Amino acid sequence: MTGLTVEAAWKSAVLNLFGGACTFVRVGPREHDDWRRDAVALMVLKATDPRGWHSMNHAPEVNGDRSGIGSPFMPWSPEQIQESLYEIGGESATQLLVALQGDFYQAAGIKDFENRKEQLFKDSRTVLARFGANSTFFTNAADAYENPTVDLLNPDTEWSCLSVYTTDCGLVAVSDTEVGVFWAFWED
Repeated sequence: MTGLTVEAAWKSAVLNLFGGACTFVRVGPREHDDWRRDAVALMVLKATDPRGWHSMNHAPEVNGDRSGIGSPFMPWSPEQIQESLYEIGGESATQLLVALQGDFYQAAGIKDFENRKEQLFKDSRTVLARFGANSTFFTNAADAYENPTVDLLNPDTEWSCLSVYTTDCGLVAVSDTEVGVFWAFWED
């Protein structure tokens, strides 16, 4: 990693993938057998990163106001988010983290994508490496409903929105010790 600490590499990758956009990145501890409870705690800002690493909440305001909720997500129950999240494999998760910064969550909408592609994929792998080889991943991209190996680099899909915005798409990463929520939002 050319002299960067693991934490510095994480921060650099997160900023390259999600900095300056309408995004949300948070990681918290895995405290329950049901990881969905931990994911909901992150979404409503009730959990913090056990390592103290970089996180962000760059969600846009809705009509100039997020109604004081602080979180861009609706207050879903674990059972409700289960209905909207579908398990995907590691390669699909890697693709999705890259695609989230493109218009309508497509890599084709990323400015200068061909010249940046290699670095974006490297950053995506750096982010996901935090969760280890045995991690599992979930997305709200409908194409993943019955296809855990779906190509999510340029998905032609619908999303089960979990936020207060018109459209949102994201990834939940789950390990034995941590849960991460990586999300992007689109507001007309």
